[in-house]
Amino acid sequence: MHDETELYRLMSALDAKNFNTCFYCGCIATKYDLTPPIKYAAFYLNTREEADFYKVPACRECFDFLKYDKSGLLGQRVDVAKRMLARKYKRAIRIYEVWDPDEIDDLAYQLKHCVNAGIVLGKESYERVTFKGFDFEADGEKHSAHYVTNEVFSVLGEKFDNFRDALDYGSKAYRIPKAKLIQMFTEHNNCFDTAINIFHEKITRKIYQKKLKDKCKNFSIEHKQNIKFVMRTVEIYCKQEQSLTIETALSKLYEERIKKSSIPVLTPA
Repeated sequence: MHDETELYRLMSALDAKNFNTCFYCGCIATKYDLTPPIKYAAFYLNTREEADFYKVPACRECFDFLKYDKSGLLGQRVDVAKRMLARKYKRAIRIYEVWDPDEIDDLAYQLKHCVNAGIVLGKESYERVTFKGFDFEADGEKHSAHYVTNEVFSVLGEKFDNFRDALDYGSKAYRIPKAKLIQMFTEHNNCFDTAINIFHEKITRKIYQKKLKDKCKNFSIEHKQNIKFVMRTVEIYCKQEQSLTIETALSKLYEERIKKSSIPVLTPA
């Protein structure tokens, strides 16, 4: 009987440091992942669908991730393994991205222990997800590891080759808590620029609203006016004339609606 495993070409790392290394994540390889899986070999041969027919060094975890995947190309299986790793260790990776070891010294012992464990696992998981494979030889042909693209993160003109450094820079440079920046980054199409701009627009608006309320409140007390009326009128004035400040709008309100009025404006009960 024909041995179908003979169809597969063994991948051998060109650099000794990568011997016995999982091509998908960089851990110690203990298994071989067949690309495509042997039960689909006949399908690929008969249909002439594109397939690599590689015997790929893999760790136990990546081997299990790919056990039921039908992909016939190495690049496709790399994507699946990375996606599964990222999903399984999402929480640990998030801890690694958000926390810096120097920031946990003041935490209670138990919490510090948990966060530190998360950082360690998250770092290892992040390195596995971003592992780029290695150059290899199969049946005398040399191949470069080009299955993982280099993602570049931009933060208002600054470029970073990994998310963690981009997040750290964005958080410190623009004074945004990391957890909040991650949330806004996700909500706004994975764009740091949009996230940072919207965050500061909201802060500016919040500061403006507090200033508006405080000044209008003082004005309404001094001139015995309804605060909602004063705030609404000031906002209308500022919308009509964008050069007006809260102070100049209040002055305009006084001159046009209060000073000239001979009938006292009563404050509603």
